[in-house]
Amino acid sequence: MSKKIDIYTKLFGLILTLMALKFLFSYLNVELGWWLRNLFPNYLKFNPLGLPKNTSEMIEFALLPAMVSYLALSYRSLGVLRLPLLLIGVMLGLNLITMFTTEQDFLGSIKYTLKIAAPIFFFCVLVVHYKRTGNSMEGLLKKALVFFSVLIVIALLIFNESFNRGAYRLPVYFSGLHTHSYVLTICFVVASYFLRKNIFVLIGFFGLSFAFLALGYGVRTIMVFYLLYIAVALYLRDDFIKNAYVRLVVLAPVLALVVIPSLQGFDFDRFSSGRLTMYTKKFEILKDYTFTEYLFGRGRGADYVRTTEWWYDTKGSHNDYLTFFVENGAIYLLVFILLILSFLFLVRRSHIIFVVLIVGYLLTSAISNGFAVRALASYWLFTFLAFIYVQHLKGKFSFG
Repeated sequence: MSKKIDIYTKLFGLILTLMALKFLFSYLNVELGWWLRNLFPNYLKFNPLGLPKNTSEMIEFALLPAMVSYLALSYRSLGVLRLPLLLIGVMLGLNLITMFTTEQDFLGSIKYTLKIAAPIFFFCVLVVHYKRTGNSMEGLLKKALVFFSVLIVIALLIFNESFNRGAYRLPVYFSGLHTHSYVLTICFVVASYFLRKNIFVLIGFFGLSFAFLALGYGVRTIMVFYLLYIAVALYLRDDFIKNAYVRLVVLAPVLALVVIPSLQGFDFDRFSSGRLTMYTKKFEILKDYTFTEYLFGRGRGADYVRTTEWWYDTKGSHNDYLTFFVENGAIYLLVFILLILSFLFLVRRSHIIFVVLIVGYLLTSAISNGFAVRALASYWLFTFLAFIYVQHLKGKFSFG
């Protein structure tokens, strides 16, 4: 028995080490882009070991087998966690069908599924480990928060500036401006949990952190996610805010009558960075699909096209649901949605914070390339979800 426990402990330690290295070397992936082409890249300035740019991605080839091995050894302890793992297996099976029907390569065919699945594997590893040991997960959560915060500060102090939506932005560490913004936002979410006891401190933190996110990076999708979380967190925390929400609901029809007329002539396509043009293009493509293609898609890369808005480069849909439909088919898309929704049924009474984070995950995929295809950010999100789940099973999680 002691040998088994030792195997679990060593595997878990290996997984955490690989995860830390994955985040540590993620700065090597940061691309400067056209507007910053005259700057010297960070991966050349700050790479004394001469590591390849894709080091963070290469670590995944060790991390995934380690997590799968841990879960295989822990099969009897998985319980209800077998459901999401089963759905991931179905998605991989559908990828293989798409691979054979489109003659795509194997790794390219399963790439999206691995991005979706890896953070869920990590969630399961964390839940099983802390259920088995009975230890508190709070210490790990705090250490991770400090680790990410230090890396963010390092980037702010010495890394190159970034660029987004026509403006120069703050430096980034984690793979790119968008993924960095996602990781940063989950840092804010986790920090808010530890600051929740004082409502005035919490409100001040939310105001400052949202301003930092908006002015520093300007990534709208994650700002919507964070606003949704803030709204629910404050609702749970204060009765005055609950009453304010009720008044807003009552006034909503009046506000709509004022706002809607002002939107006439508003260029929604430009505001959405060409998403409406892209969606139109994709629906035109889908009209030509065969029945088999509707079921299993056209394979990896089918989502990338040029449009009148994105004439200078091929772009994806900026909507994960549409991307999965175009590349992997309707069945795959349905199973993906069921996979994420399955987390809402892991316990009989899910905490509302857990629910809003799952809804937020799905929302980011609806309006952009969300958490589903940003595994680095998703690892951090599912770490906090695992903490909530473990605490909830013990009856100890509360945001009040």
